[in-house]
Order: sequence, then C-alpha cells, then structure tokens
Amino acid sequence: MGRVTLPGETGVEDIALDLAKKWKADVIRDSDGTQLSEKLLSSDFIIYSTICLVRAEQKYPKQHPEHLPQKFLMSEPMAARSNVLEIDPIENYFHEKYKLDTLHDPKDWWQVFDRTASQEVPKDKWKFDEKSGRVKIKDTIPYHIYTVNFLVWQIWDSTSMYNHLTNNWTGPHIVSIDPYHKQAREHLMKFFDNWLETHKHTDVVRLTTLAYHFTLDSDKNGKDKFRDWTGYTDTVSIPALLDFEKQFGYRLCSEDFVDKGYYNATHRVPSKRWRDWMAFIHNFVIEFGKELVEKIHRAGKKAAIFQGDHWIGVEPFRPKFPEMKIDINIGACEDGVALRRIGDSPWNETKEIRLYPYFFPDVFSEGGNPVEESINNWVKIRRAMIRKPVDRIGYGGYLSLAYKFPDFIKHVSWLCDDFRQIREKSAGKPSQTAPIKVAVLNAWGKLRSWINNFTPDQHFFVKRPDVIAVAGSYLLECLSGLPVEIEFISFDDILRSGIPSDISVIINDGLANTAWSGDSYWKEPTIVSAIRKFVDTGGGFIGVQQPSAIHYQGRFFQLFDVFGADKEIGATVTRAMIKADRTDKHFILDDDLADIDFGIERSYVYPTDENLQILKDNGLHILLAANKYGSGRAVYIVGLPFSLTNSRLLHRAIFWSAGKEKDIMRWFSSNKNTDCAYWPDSKSLIVVNSTGEKQTTTVYDGDGKKFKDVVLEPYESKWFNI
Repeated sequence: MGRVTLPGETGVEDIALDLAKKWKADVIRDSDGTQLSEKLLSSDFIIYSTICLVRAEQKYPKQHPEHLPQKFLMSEPMAARSNVLEIDPIENYFHEKYKLDTLHDPKDWWQVFDRTASQEVPKDKWKFDEKSGRVKIKDTIPYHIYTVNFLVWQIWDSTSMYNHLTNNWTGPHIVSIDPYHKQAREHLMKFFDNWLETHKHTDVVRLTTLAYHFTLDSDKNGKDKFRDWTGYTDTVSIPALLDFEKQFGYRLCSEDFVDKGYYNATHRVPSKRWRDWMAFIHNFVIEFGKELVEKIHRAGKKAAIFQGDHWIGVEPFRPKFPEMKIDINIGACEDGVALRRIGDSPWNETKEIRLYPYFFPDVFSEGGNPVEESINNWVKIRRAMIRKPVDRIGYGGYLSLAYKFPDFIKHVSWLCDDFRQIREKSAGKPSQTAPIKVAVLNAWGKLRSWINNFTPDQHFFVKRPDVIAVAGSYLLECLSGLPVEIEFISFDDILRSGIPSDISVIINDGLANTAWSGDSYWKEPTIVSAIRKFVDTGGGFIGVQQPSAIHYQGRFFQLFDVFGADKEIGATVTRAMIKADRTDKHFILDDDLADIDFGIERSYVYPTDENLQILKDNGLHILLAANKYGSGRAVYIVGLPFSLTNSRLLHRAIFWSAGKEKDIMRWFSSNKNTDCAYWPDSKSLIVVNSTGEKQTTTVYDGDGKKFKDVVLEPYESKWFNI
C-alpha cells in the first residue's frame, strides 16, 4: 500500500477516492489549475500542497514591475545595405511575454555587434529610440551582419504561458518575480508565512521550485524559439550583476549571456565566466531555499522540491544542495535517464518521480493514447529502477481527464503494484553491481549527471513541447539499466586530480565542438597523456560518435592510437587507408546482436592500426570496432540509439573493455529483451520483460551458473528468492 501520489481536483472527489483505492495511493496533491476541496483536505490522506512562490501572488508584481525577471536576448541577425541600419530588437519575440527594459540605460547594459567582423560596435555609433523601440546604428559596413543584445522584462511566466496555451485557459496572465531584489524577497517571505498559516491541512509543501525558470524563449507566434532545461539565462537582474562584480572582481556583459545567439546552451563547453555566474546564482538559490525550508519545518511540515519550472540554481549534484535540508526530492520522469537523475542523488532525501503522461488534454483527449505513452516510458524507467530504486511515484494534472480512459486506469493499477514490489523487495537500496566502475567523461562532470546528450537530430525532431524527448545520442539511456557502478567526471577533474584509481572504464560520447565530447580540452597534453596511460596500463575506453575529437596536429580523434581509428573530415583524403581485419566473431557481438541499429550509415571513420578489429562496417565506414592498446582495450561505436539490443551491446562492450568477460554471466539474463537484478540483503531476484511479446530467458546466479529458465508475459516482472 502507498508510495503513490495522486492529483486531486475539486468537484471530482468521488473519482479521486475511487482511484486512490484502485492505485492504493497514500498522498493527494493539487496541480496547476486545480484545488483540493475540504473533503479531500480533511481525509486520511497525506496532503501535498504545491506552491511556486515566485508566481503565487499577483498583486505585488503589478505594483513593482521593476522586480519582474529579466534576461538578455539577441535580435535576429540583419545585413546592412548602407552605412545606416535600424533594428527592432524584439520584433521576432513574443510581445505578450517580453517587454524592453527602458528603466535601465541601454548604453550601460545593451551591446551591438558587427558579427561579420566579430567586433562590438562602439556605443557612440548607435542609439536606442524609446518611442519607436528601435536601435539605429551608424557607419555600418554594407553587407556585414549586425545584432543587438538587449535587456527585457518577462511579463508572462513561461509555465503559466504553456498552461494557458495547452489548456485554453482564459484567465489573466501570471507573472513571476525575481527574489534577488531585497524588497521582493521580503514580500515573498511574508506571503509564505501567511500561506503556511492558512494551509493547516498541508503535510508536505511541494515547492515548484524556487527562484528561476529554465530557459524557454518564445518566438513572435508564442512557439518555442529556444529551450534549455538546465539553462541559466533567466537568472538576470541588475542587482545580481552588480553584486557579482563586487564578489568576483569583474562585470559580466550581455554577450556573456547571449553567447553569439547560443545562449550558453548545455551542449556548449562552459566558459569560466559562465561557470562563475552559475556558482553565484546557485549560492543565492540555496540560501533562498534554505530560508523557505526552515519556515516549512517550523510549521511542522515537510519540504519537497520539484525539479522543474523554476528549478535553475538548485543543482542537486553540487555539494551545497543538502544545506537546504529538503525532505523529498521530486523529478519529472519519462525514461531511465530521468530515473537515475533522481535515484543517483547522493543525498539522503526521499526520492520521488512524477510520471508521464501528465493529465492534460494534449494526451487525454479524443485520439490520445495515454497507455501507449505510459508503457513505453515505464519499461525504460523500470530497467533503471532495478539498479537504483526510488521511494515514490506520482502523477499530476486533471484527474477528471484521466478517468475518461478506463484502460489507462487499469494500466496504472498494474504499474503501481509493479513499482511497490520493486521498492519493498529492494528496501530502496541499489541492486548488486559487477566489479566495474564506469566514468562518463565530459566537460560538466557530476554537475550534469544524467542529463541527456542532444545531437543535431534534435533540430529536426518534432516533439511535444512539455516533454523533452531525446533525438540523437541515447547512450545514457542504454547505460541507465546496466549492472555497473556509474559516475560522471569532467576534464577539469582529470586536470586537477588525474583519473581516479577505482575507475575501470571511461566513456566519452559526443560530437566534436560540444561539451559532451570535450572540444578544446582534447588539446590539453595532461588529459590525453593521462587517458593514454590509463588505457595502456589496463583501463578501458569506449568512444561514441566523435570521441576525443578536435582537428589538431594532423588528427581529428586525438586518441586515434587508442581507438586504432580516426575520422575523415576532408583534411586527409589523399592519405592511404590502412587495412584491418573484419570479424563477425567477438565477445561484444554475442547474444545474437545481429540487428544493431547505429542510427548512422556512413561514419567516415577508418583504421589507423592494422591490428584493429572491425566488428561492424558499411563498406569501408567503421561502425563498431575493438582495439587493444598496451594492457588495456578500447571500443569505438559510431552511434547508439536506445534499443534493448544496443543496451546489450554497450553491456558487453563495457565488460570487454574492462577485461571482465568472465564476470558477465553473474546475475545475468540471456535474453537481451529481458533484464535481471539481485539484492543480496533480501536475497531477492527480479527478472523483467521490456517488450510487448512473451519472452523466455535463462537466468544465471552470482557464480555464473544456470539458475532457472524463466517465461515472462508481455511487460511482466517476476520475483524469486535465492
């Protein structure tokens, strides 16, 4: 019983009570656009009350528009056709959401750039006309591209705007305020004191979240223009910029935020200036959150935080996060990566996931198929959950919409029971792992643990705006359900302290010029030397897409000798290609892995070592290869879209590169469409089927001996006591 959070809704109390019984829920919560009636509030359920404090009260921001959130934006690039150019900076942005800041002198904070010449235009060469809202630039060079970096107020909260457009709300536009302003923060604290006093029935305060929204910019039609779930561009205020200058000894400018129009997206290697700003904002957010949590605890309630909406600056993997003393850490969860993002949190709070689909009309309407979306999510979540269990699951939205789909109601009953068994049998502890520790290497390290690596495919992918569905690299999804210990390390970690001695295998997955691959870090002799030594003395290295990639010193893959391969980018087309053997027989290819889909047909990766073993290719294009380097081993994979086959491929590649082939059969399920996990404390074994078809598998015990042949119905999980 329990461990399930159910959304409530006034007027449908009987539905809520019926579903609470069917799903064995112990918590009822409110959601955006819903309220809980007295009948539900006075019930025996634990009550979660949701509040996003910075947008909870609307009278104050209308009286103090100078305390609205701000941000720097860049105008659309325009070509000058004479020596004078006029630009309307906000022309291509949603006017219902943004308003030009004319309170602060544009000459102090705005910048104009000749992007063709990569130069800032001197301030005496441009002026802003407040009446027309246009910037006039003089002495422009014909046919050079110019842009304006400008400062705006955000006059419609991003989440409120999404809810209005998705649910056809007709009420007033909701705005949020920036608590960095001292007066605004004092107001919020007084408001929160009163809120706590008037919410007597509340057991858990669910903060959604604290101060700053993730980056979500809207074009002139109100559609997504730029989105970065970990982006910090919405954290701007003039007082914060001035305090930053006092603390760090230098002033940030608009270009530090605009970043040539890239807006410091997470896939870009962060500059020192950007890292400094992130740390500055994080320190403020933790201080702000700590004050709220102290009030919650004094009121005799527990504090929950939701990793969404205004969650920027929270940074759950930074060491200061536990200073807030959060009781419950909640995250939206649509796959194994999101599950691990919550489950791998190193702190001692209760871990809860909010499942999709959200009970909104974009899915729960005629023609919608919520069961299909839910089961597709759940099989990925469950694969990760049997490695790192969480404590609770839940839903959000309009319960009345979900109730119209009886198949979904029945499906969720099964899902809740499936989850509760995992939580109870595991006691919330990780399952047993192999003696292998995998380090995922990128520019972010622990700070961006379990954040998906988008690739250019994302740009050409049609997705539902409320769910950031991944298109591109799915290696983390493949990795999330594997029985190995996993941590994230950065290149700076290696520069500071070298490679930790307990690491067995390093994975570098990403495209050149991105934070995921590493970009200019691969020019650092200390880094490439340390990794070569690591592999040469027995370590494993797995490179996916364009690992160690930067065009430098005659090579593209800087670890070309470790991989035994390099990539042709047009610089060495006249260089003769070395011949290497192609083989279909290799440990990595066992388990009937004939149906591998790399997502790429032509890699332009070629051998640089005649001893390289090419396992899969397309003509002369290497798709999968294995190489021995000294006492160690390396694997190259051109791409790894998530599938059960590709996850098994990665599983075997990790064990081979670690030199642990003999250990793979311990707590192992022979059928790649199934997985098993073992908890030694309770002597409990689970075997799961992640497909919609009946599966048969042979399960091996901790000694690598056959334990049992298991037959599983579609999506079934079975438990055994060992």
